[in-house]
Amino acid sequence: MRSSLLIAMAIAVSGQVLYHIAQKSVPSGTNPVIALLVFYLGAALLTLPLLAIYPLAGKLGDELGRLNWAVLAVAASIVLIEVGFLLAYRFGGELSSTFVATAAIVTACTFVVGVIAFQEAINVYKIVGTVLCAAGIALVSYKPS
Repeated sequence: MRSSLLIAMAIAVSGQVLYHIAQKSVPSGTNPVIALLVFYLGAALLTLPLLAIYPLAGKLGDELGRLNWAVLAVAASIVLIEVGFLLAYRFGGELSSTFVATAAIVTACTFVVGVIAFQEAINVYKIVGTVLCAAGIALVSYKPS
């Protein structure tokens, strides 16, 4: 793997770990909508300095003109993810298993979408990996009586 990909993945993993610890730590009495608004305002403020690393290639209007439906879809998905995990943790989801279970289900779903919508190749490793994800959901979710 190229080092730039490893760095990007390390950033994503670090962000996800911090995300779940912080989501689990949001006080239960906090209004979820207010929490989301503060999440996004904070994210916007933390994003602005990144323009120093990734400056605009042209005018702001031109940059906005390059965007497509996918940007709004990402926005909608962020809201769904945020509300889903906030409520899941609030309703008793465990930090040690809630993300693992959802990630395994997402893995299976994106496998199917990748094959159907993006013509990604199917191979035995991907099939076995998806089956192992399903087994992982069962193991992580198992509560011995």
